[in-house]
Amino acid sequence: MTDTTHCWQGGRRITIHQDDCAITLHTASEADAQNAAARAGVHLHALHQATPSLMRASVVGDRDGAMNRLRAQGRVVHHVYRNAQQGELLITESFFIQFKAQTPELRIREFLRSEGLIVERDLGARACLVRVTHATGRNAVRTANEAAERSDVAYAEPNLVRPLTRFATIPADASFAAQWHLHAPQPAPELAAGAGIFAPEAWDITRGRRDVVVAVADDGFDLTHPDFQGEGKVAGQLNALLRGNANNAAIDWNSDTAPRPGDDHGTPCLGVSVAEGNGSGVVGVAPGCALLAVRFPLQAMTDAHFIVMFEKISPLADVLSCSWGVGPADAPLSTPLKTAISELARSGGRRGKGLVFCVAAGNSNCPVQDLDNQLPYPFRTESGLHSHQGPIDRWIAAHPEAITVSASTSRKTRSAFSSWGKQISVCAPSDNWDDLGRAKPGGLDVVTTDHGGIGRDAAVRSHDSPAFGGTSSATPIVAGVCALVLSANPSLSAAQVRQLIQKTADKDLSLLTDTPVNATGSFNEEGFSLWFGHGKVNAFKAVRAAAAAAQEERSLDLSQNLALEIPAQAGVPVFGRIDIQQDGHLTDLRVQVNITHTYIGDLRIDLLAPNGTSVPLHSHTGGSAGNLNRTYSLHNTPALRSLLARPVRGTWQLRVSDSFRQDAGRIDRWRIVARLTHAS
Repeated sequence: MTDTTHCWQGGRRITIHQDDCAITLHTASEADAQNAAARAGVHLHALHQATPSLMRASVVGDRDGAMNRLRAQGRVVHHVYRNAQQGELLITESFFIQFKAQTPELRIREFLRSEGLIVERDLGARACLVRVTHATGRNAVRTANEAAERSDVAYAEPNLVRPLTRFATIPADASFAAQWHLHAPQPAPELAAGAGIFAPEAWDITRGRRDVVVAVADDGFDLTHPDFQGEGKVAGQLNALLRGNANNAAIDWNSDTAPRPGDDHGTPCLGVSVAEGNGSGVVGVAPGCALLAVRFPLQAMTDAHFIVMFEKISPLADVLSCSWGVGPADAPLSTPLKTAISELARSGGRRGKGLVFCVAAGNSNCPVQDLDNQLPYPFRTESGLHSHQGPIDRWIAAHPEAITVSASTSRKTRSAFSSWGKQISVCAPSDNWDDLGRAKPGGLDVVTTDHGGIGRDAAVRSHDSPAFGGTSSATPIVAGVCALVLSANPSLSAAQVRQLIQKTADKDLSLLTDTPVNATGSFNEEGFSLWFGHGKVNAFKAVRAAAAAAQEERSLDLSQNLALEIPAQAGVPVFGRIDIQQDGHLTDLRVQVNITHTYIGDLRIDLLAPNGTSVPLHSHTGGSAGNLNRTYSLHNTPALRSLLARPVRGTWQLRVSDSFRQDAGRIDRWRIVARLTHAS
């Protein structure tokens, strides 16, 4: 490697190196790239369309000379960078930047103008995605690095294309017909009693509700499969089409999520989680739940694209399953993507209580995150054996608010490939495969859905796969359990779902391992294992605990009829009051308001809790519309979440004021509908 430099990701300074021969050329076709190369006297080979507008290629001969000749033709050309030994990074023309809170808007505009930067997307809180131009005179990495040195900048991080890996292992040997991962009551060859997740026992409580939606984001889905049929089964289909300009993170969407040649990953993942229980084929963990199929290009997405995709999924799903990520590499999340996931995990999702992110820990038998690592970690890709040495940070799998899933075997041991570390939440059943030794140490595979005629089963045109695995299969198992938990208790937040499945996980796992591990797998005094997290997910225990918590909750429904005139004096408030005499803590809250008024854009409405906390419900929106009849919930008014877990007893007030004098109105009625836990 030559020409060492650095970039910032997730607040960390990452050393990167230019690849000896790889470059990227901004073009939408291989033919255009070859024509440009021919005119410049450049020989390119191993061309690959990384994004709709970015071609990756290798240069034969003088790399920098070839790049200069291409640039002389007006072409946008960049080096391909590598992080440590194997992590490949493709840079775009854009980067994220956030200015500190006290920075004047005039200074921000002057910086953007002087640097020749174009704002592609406003991220809020003085943060944005910006694109360099010819006037900038530097690529996005260099420009971001210089911006990061400014005293008024909180962060500046390039928007990178990071090719992802599907975390599946699909050994070509024996197939097994039984879905042992759902239930394993009795020992058998290669099967330990209790190796499954006790799904049938959980189904005695709930098989899942259609109004709970599991999203699986992956490479393509055969929704004609018999196990994805049924009224209301498919809640939606999203196919991400990246626009030509990778810098603005623009995505067009359609509903064509069908698999293309090579798309052999999404259908098995979807079946593991939610295949319908229809008496034929296989059954998923949450057969009664609905599905959202999200197809996207795994090799072409920038962090900005992932922000857009997650925000698109959030209002449509309760749980998201991600069976992909980066291999062994120092690949920290960019600060904006990390922030976006945090916000969606706290207040996103269909219920406004957080989108449950289930993320594969990854294969390759290495830590999810170890910033001080100095050990070499060998791993295998399609191009052969490699080794990574130095810091390890496996991107989305290291996010603290994700449910990060490792893998266990039918023998209740650690899967030989499974990644490990402090970030693991729980493990779930999968196959057992030593990718370094190209050997199967023992254990059964996971049986799930597949599409015939396109993927690896093309020869037999099978609708079932007898040999799925990796953390790719463990992750949708956990997603299915999360969906069952929400079916049993829809009032739970995403954080509560994560805590519940961790608390109810099984710890009776063997510490035998088929491959060496550079960390102990024993459970510590807090009940945590670096191999298994809090243990193997147990659907029955988790659903039973969720249902018990729901039964302990009580409903509350109180209203006040007022016919109370809103004062004509500008800004003078009037109050409605509801006294709650019950004890308990809020788990859900809705506020219904009925106001007669001739211009609702004049109104400011706040809910005041007994402890004095004020939550704005309506602030001068609606313009000249008349009358306000609306219910404010955790979903459409996330600020109400600040009142969750607070004591409910006391006087609740609705404060209404008219900021102008021209129009008149009155409060007719307001109502509080809530769910409570017993007072602690």
